[in-house]
Amino acid sequence: MKSKIFFLICFVFACILFLKQEFFNKSVVEEDIEFYIPTGLSFEGLIEKIDTISINLNPLVKKVVPFFIEKKRLAYWFRPGRYVFRSGSSFNDIINKLRSQSQDPVTITFNSMDEVFPIFGIADNALELDSIDLIDYFRSINFPVDSLYFYMIPNTYEFFWNANPDDFFQRIKLEYKNFWNYDRLGFLKNNNLSKHEVFVLASIVDKEASHFDEMPRIAGLYLNRLKEGWQLASDPTIIYIWKKIHNKSIRRVRNKHINSTKTSLFNTYHHKGLPPHPICVPSLQAINAVLIPEKHNYMYMCAKPDNSEYHDFAIDYREHQKNANAFHRWLNKRKIY
Repeated sequence: MKSKIFFLICFVFACILFLKQEFFNKSVVEEDIEFYIPTGLSFEGLIEKIDTISINLNPLVKKVVPFFIEKKRLAYWFRPGRYVFRSGSSFNDIINKLRSQSQDPVTITFNSMDEVFPIFGIADNALELDSIDLIDYFRSINFPVDSLYFYMIPNTYEFFWNANPDDFFQRIKLEYKNFWNYDRLGFLKNNNLSKHEVFVLASIVDKEASHFDEMPRIAGLYLNRLKEGWQLASDPTIIYIWKKIHNKSIRRVRNKHINSTKTSLFNTYHHKGLPPHPICVPSLQAINAVLIPEKHNYMYMCAKPDNSEYHDFAIDYREHQKNANAFHRWLNKRKIY
């Protein structure tokens, strides 16, 4: 009798050690994997997904998995989201990760872009969020999509994969709020611009400059024109409105382009001040260039007659005419009309 009890104890102890080895010590993840729980997934569906990553468990142990999961109360604790299981994770690590609801965020980088609408496609591809639902959300709160031009800070954002449209917008606004710190608000006051005006001017600077190191000088020139009450006379604004009207790009801005679009408020040759909204989502470098512009007396600029995509700057019109004539001859020679 004693031998049977001893044998039973040894058997139970061996089983416990075996299960501990399989559930707690044995790695079931060979390399980092992303595990997604879609919104609305049933517990049965979750078990099926878990089964796909527990193939390394002993077949006998897999029969105990339902009991193990039940004791962990996973059915009560699991939530939708993206979870990253690290290499070397045990089955117990996986279940604990899911029941802790500790999602791993998705990082999305928004750069300078011509239009604001690609933002919806980027969100659609990276998140559970549907781009149509996001657009409908902005309509429901009476927020014009074009207004996103005034809020988008090019940067890397973290979102939870199952973020809803409001979560997405609140994250955008948080980045915007954090961007306008004490120092930047001081630069804003120094240049006598509103936050929205900074984004508008930055979008023009972004399209005018091909090199980051020239942006502060270009920003300074446009600010000089604004202070003097001049038209900005910015070619990128003509290119922008021409594209909007005709869906065609311009290689060289001519008088016909300027005159045929003169009724548009984006035509900065015929209208003083800034356009109604940005002509692109400006880069962070362009925004900072407007906030911390180069101080100088330049009022004119013209692209250099070479392939450098830098500009010649001038204080007076006579000097500018020399620069412009040289550039036009260079364009004509290359048959850029």
